[in-house]
Amino acid sequence: MKSGFYSKAAVAVIILGILLRAVLSFTNTISGDACWHDTAAKFIAEEGKFPLYEQVGRDEPFWPPPLFHIITAFFYSLFGEPGLKIAPFLFGSLALIFSYKLLRKMMGETATFYATLFMAFIPIAVDYSVLGYVDSIIPFFTIAAIYFAIEKRFVMSGVMAGLGILAKYNVIFLIPVLMYIAWTKSNKDSRWKNVIIVTAIPIIISLPWFIRNWVLLHNPIWPFLNFVFHGYEAFPRGAYSGISLVNLSSIYTYVMIYLGFFGVPDGAYWLFFFYNIPYIWILISLFLAGTLIFVVPLFFGFGRNKHRKIFYVLIASFMVLFFLFELNVRPAVSRIMLPALIGAAFVYGNGMEKIMKKYPQYSKIINIVIIVAIVGFIFAESIKFTSATKSWNFYKDDFEWIKSNTDKDSVFLMSSQCIPLRIDRKSVFPSLSIDSNDYDYVWVNQDFRLEPQSRLSDEYIKKIESKNPQTVYSNNRTKTSILKVQN
Repeated sequence: MKSGFYSKAAVAVIILGILLRAVLSFTNTISGDACWHDTAAKFIAEEGKFPLYEQVGRDEPFWPPPLFHIITAFFYSLFGEPGLKIAPFLFGSLALIFSYKLLRKMMGETATFYATLFMAFIPIAVDYSVLGYVDSIIPFFTIAAIYFAIEKRFVMSGVMAGLGILAKYNVIFLIPVLMYIAWTKSNKDSRWKNVIIVTAIPIIISLPWFIRNWVLLHNPIWPFLNFVFHGYEAFPRGAYSGISLVNLSSIYTYVMIYLGFFGVPDGAYWLFFFYNIPYIWILISLFLAGTLIFVVPLFFGFGRNKHRKIFYVLIASFMVLFFLFELNVRPAVSRIMLPALIGAAFVYGNGMEKIMKKYPQYSKIINIVIIVAIVGFIFAESIKFTSATKSWNFYKDDFEWIKSNTDKDSVFLMSSQCIPLRIDRKSVFPSLSIDSNDYDYVWVNQDFRLEPQSRLSDEYIKKIESKNPQTVYSNNRTKTSILKVQN
């Protein structure tokens, strides 16, 4: 290929990657943990303060570092509901641009192209440029921090890392990487000074939130490692108060992690069977074949490159986080490793460059195979988001009835992160409020597959029935009922 071809192709890939993110971002329906985060952002925008014990989507205190929520609250205050979708798309696109800038400084033109292709279209990167999770903004801060450290702009690097930590605890594990870069990129006279800069600045920026959680929840990183800090014990979910080897010893953990990188939400393999799809096993086989072919270059990418140790330290640091998470929390959340994805892209780009040099006669076939795999990813992502939107739209009549027939300040009893966002009403959880008079209506749908946790237990139903509620709405198609409680 002529010099400059791969650079132009990389720019085209970035543009296509951003367009894909734009289409998916503004046509998808908010769901999952994004509902919790967006509800908290709306609370911040409307109340002008951070929630704590207010029930903004979960029956636990509000503990996550708040940068994502602050940014989303800002966009919500400007644009209303559409503003909730801006932050993931904006920062996901910026992460893609900065990943190219960083990789181009550290790799050849060909390797950078394939690394950029990896970052643009691997499903986990697309997902968290669309979904309103706090994870959606941390790749940008991670990549920017490394980029500025390589440029020897250590103060700016520390600022980016601090903002990243203020978005999610995970980014603490970036600090060893920045320390390594500061040490190796500095002369003898400034090594310690620069190491202190990239360590102290992130701590200073993020410290107020850790202090807040220490004071209010008695654990600076609540709910993680709560058995160490003896912090606030949440009920019924509870904090993470133990160590177990079960997750690390289970094959399902690693299957779920693999699937999570290729777009299966949290690697939940049972979601393949959520819809009654014909020939599902054939589709699963094609999916697995495509992903396995796509990852082959990763096995060729570990080799000589003067910058490789930076990315190896990055991957190793977040592997430590992964093991801690598996030991203390729950299995297989692939997004834990999202800040290290740029390291995998670096290895991938090197691997593709090696393959192309070793087998130049097969270069066209290899490129076609990779393109087919990527087209498959785009198709699967589009189907996934479209299906999720259709699933939520099935209950649109229920949501519209509530918004049209109940007062704006009505309170609903339900165990849901997402329904309150759709009905634009405050909610309280049965686990905290079933015995109180703090609610006016009860959402009842014992077949609600989109959020199984919203189904009421027999115990809760009996307590609600003791209040002699009146059924004010019933939908035989969706099996939703709305009960008005006589307080």
